[in-house]
Order: sequence, then C-alpha cells, then structure tokens
Amino acid sequence: MDEMTAVRDLRAEAPAAERADLVAGRELLLREAAGRTRTRRLRSDWRLVAAGTAAVITAVAVIGTQVADRGPEGAQPGAGTGYNLELGSAKDLLNDAADAIAAGPAVTARDGQWIYVKSVETNVTDDEPDPQTSEDWMAYADPKMEGRRAGDDHSPREEYAFLKSLPDDPAKVRAKARAFFYATDPSETRTQHEYRALVAVLSRAYAYDPAGLAKVYRALATIPGVQVAEVQDDAGRSAYALYLKSVSNTSRDEVLLDPDTWLYAGYRSVERSGRNEEWGKGDVVISTARLAVAVVDRKGEKP
Repeated sequence: MDEMTAVRDLRAEAPAAERADLVAGRELLLREAAGRTRTRRLRSDWRLVAAGTAAVITAVAVIGTQVADRGPEGAQPGAGTGYNLELGSAKDLLNDAADAIAAGPAVTARDGQWIYVKSVETNVTDDEPDPQTSEDWMAYADPKMEGRRAGDDHSPREEYAFLKSLPDDPAKVRAKARAFFYATDPSETRTQHEYRALVAVLSRAYAYDPAGLAKVYRALATIPGVQVAEVQDDAGRSAYALYLKSVSNTSRDEVLLDPDTWLYAGYRSVERSGRNEEWGKGDVVISTARLAVAVVDRKGEKP
C-alpha cells in the first residue's frame, strides 16, 4: 500500500466535498499560482500553463509533429485517469533535472519582443469540457507587470532577472522565491508557500539563465514531501508529475515536467476521494499541457 492510499483510507469517513467547495478551492489555487485576479471560472492562467524552453523555442515544428496524431490540436478527447505510476520522493529526479538544465543553453529575449504560447486545457467542471486549445502572446518587457505594480505577478523580463540573481544556497533561493511570490493566504504553511513559489518560477521561466533555473530545481529538491509520479499529459505525452504530499482528501494538484527537457510542461488536478458524484477517484478534473513556446518579434506572430 502506498502512502497516498494509506492517507485516503485514514480519511475514509471524511465527508466528500461539495461541487461548490471544490470550485471555490480550485479558483483560489489557480488565482494564487497565477498571481492575479481571475475572471474566468477555473480556467488556468496561460502564463502558468506554459513556460519557455530552449528545446521548444528552437524546435516548435518538431513538437507540432509529435502531437499531430493525438486528436484535434494535439489533444486527447476529454479528461480521464490515464496512467499513473508513483515514483516516490522527487529529490533525486529534481537534482538530475538541475544538472541537465545547467548544462543546457540559455533562452533569451530582448525588449520589444513577445512570448508566444500555445496550450491545450481540458476542464470537466467547465460548460465546454472538451479540450480547448489557445494561443496567447505576452510582452517580454512590460513595465506595468514590474516593480510590484501587479502584486506578485511579473513580466518575463523581471522573472529572467530574478533567475540571474539567485544565490547558490538552496535555503536562500527558497527565501527569495517566498519574497518574489509572497503569501496571501494566512493558512498557508511555509513549506506550502515555498513549494508554490518555486513551481510558479518554473512555470513562468519563458526566458532563463540555465544556471539560475537549475538553482530553482535544487531548492525544490530540498523541500520535504515533494513527490513525483509518471503520468500522461493533456496532449497524450508522458510527463513527470510533481506534487506536495498533503492530507487533503479531495484533490491532488500536480505540476508536470517534460521527461526529455526536464522543463515545465503543464498542470493537472486529480480527484482523490472518489466520492464526487460527477467524477471518480483518479479522474483528471483539470489538465493543461504546453504545446509550443517561442520568442517572436510582434504580437500575433507565430513561429
């Protein structure tokens, strides 16, 4: 019996969450992770859904080919259980990822350029639960998103500067991440805050210095309770799912890493209790996958 099963059995008498409670909780999670007020119910912020990678920026066409046979726009038709292989502690995997990232190329952009992101999301709580593909553009340098003008949201340029500024000590990296994505929920523990902040940095690393990004992975590896599973993302691809061990009996929120590049690949929310009337235990309630990211010269330009 794995640890998650033991926790579920221990909490077997706990009442199942009502739909309204789940919706409210998911909205809070996504709003905090995205770092801004949300207006669309349960729709993941596109800046959380996709992060820049050297492999994708230089080979968008290759990724398009890889997902072309997996249904319309590279998405699987609807959310489901997929496969899930629990691998235990993520410490070794994250340190391996850090080594690979540090040895790789930098991803850079300049003022006046834009970040292009293509992603797919399936949300079974939505009025349109089929996979929805979106394309978005974000200004690399946006003064309105810098210097705390947008709370703890940041422009890609500001996040690049943050990564360049990181020290070697993982404890100091965790402290800087806490300040960069500060706490707004008084019930959030320090461990939860550090985990949330560090995975937010990973998800928004559209342009990055490899040494700085590697330090984020090494800091994440020092947080107690970070686990990993091998899963399938919303585009039908294998992924590593990171999550923080919790006694919650309603859902498990996962951050996905690409097993080839080790970079951010998406997000999933998985039903844990099996007592919801609308979806079963192990069902993926919300799933997002990054299909492509690129630096372009103009808003609306595609790679």
